[in-house]
Amino acid sequence: MNKSEIATSYFKYIDHLKKESNKYYFPIVMGICTYKDIKKMSYKELVEVTRVANLKLNKEMYERVLSFSGMF
Repeated sequence: MNKSEIATSYFKYIDHLKKESNKYYFPIVMGICTYKDIKKMSYKELVEVTRVANLKLNKEMYERVLSFSGMF
């Protein structure tokens, strides 16, 4: 796999995780909380935790882009 294929695969996977059907797993994958924590949450709390997971993902992506841009 070349870098372009890896990047495409990565972003497809991130889109897959963000889908409604995976709403319980995305915060876990991002390290925000555990499955046990999610099972105890109300829907409103789950929405907020998912929002935090999205913010963390965006932050990590920006950091990666900035770290790679310094190499060129």
